[in-house]
Amino acid sequence: MNSRRQQLCGLLMAFAGLLGPSTTAFAAATLYVATDGNDAWTGKLAAPNAERSDGPLATLAKARDAVRALKAAGPLVEPVSVQIRGGVYSITETLAFGPGDSGAPGAAISYEAYPGETPELVGGRRIEGLRPAKGPILSVHLPAVEAGKWYFRQLFVNGRRQVRARYPNVDANDPIRRGFLYVASRRGGFGVTVNNIHNHDDWTEYRVQIPADGEYVFWIYYGAHNAPFGTTDMSGRTTLSVDGGEPVPLVDLVDTGAWPASRWARAANLRLKQGERVLRWRNVRGGGLTLDAFALCDDPQWKPSGTDPAEPAAGKHLLVFQAEHFIASHGPQLSVSSGGGSKTEFHYGPGEVKPSWAAEPDAELHIFQSGSCRAFKEILAIEAIDPHARKVAVGGPEAVAALNAGDRYFVENLFEELDAPGEWHLNRKTGVLSLIPPDGFSEAGEVVAPAVGCIIEVAGASHLRFAGLLVRNSDYTPADGCGGYGMGDYGTLAFSGARHCAVEGCTFTDTGRYAVCIREGGDNVVRGSDISNSGQGGVLILRSPRNQVVDNHIHDCGAIYKHIGGVVLEGEGTDENRVAHNHIHHISRYGITLKSAGLRNTIELNRVQWTNLETYDTGGIEVTQHDRNLQSGSVIRDNIVGDSVGWYAQGPDKDVYMSWGIYLDSFAGGYTVTNNITYRNSHGGIMLQGGKGNKVFNNIFVDSTMAQGYFPNFQDNSTGQALERNIFYYSDPEALLIAGGNLTPEVLRADHNLYYAPGVATPRIRVRGIASFAQWQERGFDRNSVIADPRFLDPAKDDYALRPDSPAFALGFQAIDTRRVGLLTRRME
Repeated sequence: MNSRRQQLCGLLMAFAGLLGPSTTAFAAATLYVATDGNDAWTGKLAAPNAERSDGPLATLAKARDAVRALKAAGPLVEPVSVQIRGGVYSITETLAFGPGDSGAPGAAISYEAYPGETPELVGGRRIEGLRPAKGPILSVHLPAVEAGKWYFRQLFVNGRRQVRARYPNVDANDPIRRGFLYVASRRGGFGVTVNNIHNHDDWTEYRVQIPADGEYVFWIYYGAHNAPFGTTDMSGRTTLSVDGGEPVPLVDLVDTGAWPASRWARAANLRLKQGERVLRWRNVRGGGLTLDAFALCDDPQWKPSGTDPAEPAAGKHLLVFQAEHFIASHGPQLSVSSGGGSKTEFHYGPGEVKPSWAAEPDAELHIFQSGSCRAFKEILAIEAIDPHARKVAVGGPEAVAALNAGDRYFVENLFEELDAPGEWHLNRKTGVLSLIPPDGFSEAGEVVAPAVGCIIEVAGASHLRFAGLLVRNSDYTPADGCGGYGMGDYGTLAFSGARHCAVEGCTFTDTGRYAVCIREGGDNVVRGSDISNSGQGGVLILRSPRNQVVDNHIHDCGAIYKHIGGVVLEGEGTDENRVAHNHIHHISRYGITLKSAGLRNTIELNRVQWTNLETYDTGGIEVTQHDRNLQSGSVIRDNIVGDSVGWYAQGPDKDVYMSWGIYLDSFAGGYTVTNNITYRNSHGGIMLQGGKGNKVFNNIFVDSTMAQGYFPNFQDNSTGQALERNIFYYSDPEALLIAGGNLTPEVLRADHNLYYAPGVATPRIRVRGIASFAQWQERGFDRNSVIADPRFLDPAKDDYALRPDSPAFALGFQAIDTRRVGLLTRRME
């Protein structure tokens, strides 16, 4: 040992001797921080001494600087512990660590909770001085806001996020699905269609006002491409009934050669009486139509063309109504498309919008757009409101998708709408904060306005550890990278170029951003932490290899931005990461997602449930890849994925769904998907869109409503896919087993699978050119597969273990051990 090392060890031993026995056995030096500390003290004592001449430090920033001073004596050879006593620490400036704050191999620097205590790092200022203003409103003047030095988009009372004053108010009984306005139809309204109504007994119902008694021709604007499925004419396969009367067969519905609506059919003649009537369209024999619009006209010579029908002869009547404006419907796969809307304006219904809102400088309109896969919410500025045309003009960086009839929205930060407990408003110009306190609030209650989005930032440092901290009440900004399809760029605890750092046993709650973001660097760990109620997502890894996200409980994320994930891996170079043993649930979008995320990642042993609660066209575990040929070499195994909802409202009481349990989107290729169990996912258990070389084997897929497996061969790009030794079980007799595009055995090798739908003798197939299971087998698929009850142990309780006599074992299926799935450490969930 050289003399420099001996000197340093002697210094550390002397320092430790001053402290007495260390509470962290492995640490050579320990510093303390406490709410009753003083930054003028040494930080060597866990509590103030009797003379109050020495004791713990008061701030983490001072503790960081003290560690810097310790390092100045020479390189660290033993770990250092900064122990933070319980209590609330207000962080109003980001606590920044740079390369000079690094630990070393075998000598990590830990910023951790004092044993048995919980330090709370709060990313804002406590608001004092709230006084009665008008009615139930309390208010306070904040000079820093008026001076332009401070602005915040969230407010927390007793640690919980409150609601910016909005219209309509939040529906406390159903905050996700109720409490919205809906974009009104513009004149005409063509381009939004009703789809996936191919099942026997699918139906939609409409309320119309007939202007006069008479003989009417019923026209349908539609598209159909049933030839690949053995049907070239839908005439006689659907009906129309009036007020529950005798169904009238609809005719002239020949194949148009494509699904988008393009042709008007003179479908029926009806005798109708003046007044309100209820019309029901019904599919009675199966086969698909895309329905765009209907027309009723009592001029027998009138003939529509395109999406701008001419007026009928003088004295005659014309009624055009849109297919998506049904008042009731039935169809397990029914969906409503988007299309035709503007990105920067929309119409509203009578009395729904107040022109005065346009005068509120910081008002924000939050809209769930349908123009881009219904995948994200936009936060827009109100630029103008035209009360005569009933039109709202909107703008801002997030105005990227078409806004269509039925899209749900609300407007917030409106002082005139401050009318409910828990609502608040901030006037940037005057600096006045107004709040209607939530029920149960008292003067002793804590009101916090965030001052930072990032509480801790680690840039270019290594061997730092953060453990046992409770981190809460940070903010977000519109520049955080979550607009449109952006997954986000920042975290409340943000690592940039960091290596060998760890976040362990921490709790993140009510944060504005992701809890943890790891950008570049690598070999970091997020372990044993609880993440909840974030404005964005859970853990975000960007262009960074060999990180581990293990044993974390992540839930109720996506309070502000919706296109987020519980765990996100994104970007080239995001290689060899491991996401394992996490419990992820109640998320606005993905549980786990990989966005062009590099090579050899492992997603295993996670429990993912109740995801995609507010977005559409998505998956519980999802992959997006734009490279048509890349072989990822990544593995998705031993996960349980349930209740991936994929919900979107195309107007009040017009719910549509699209989500898969495991979704390999775009051209995701080279993935091995094995030993997973998925159940009750709205569209399907597994979807392989257009990738190459994906292997799906030894999985259990249970009870999806549309198709248990979907293999579209997007843009005819797929080759070398395998579907072998899986179990598919579903109870909806109208659901499909397999749906797909142009499939051959070279595209998809399917065999030795076990299929079962109680009460269904032959599974239904809907693949291009294949209309039956017999044809499916004739084409070379599933020739050695079996239709039989898999003999689950207790499916009513989601126990899909197999009984010893399951026929799946004879096909080579291996039992899936679910005992290891989910959290490693027992703690409250």
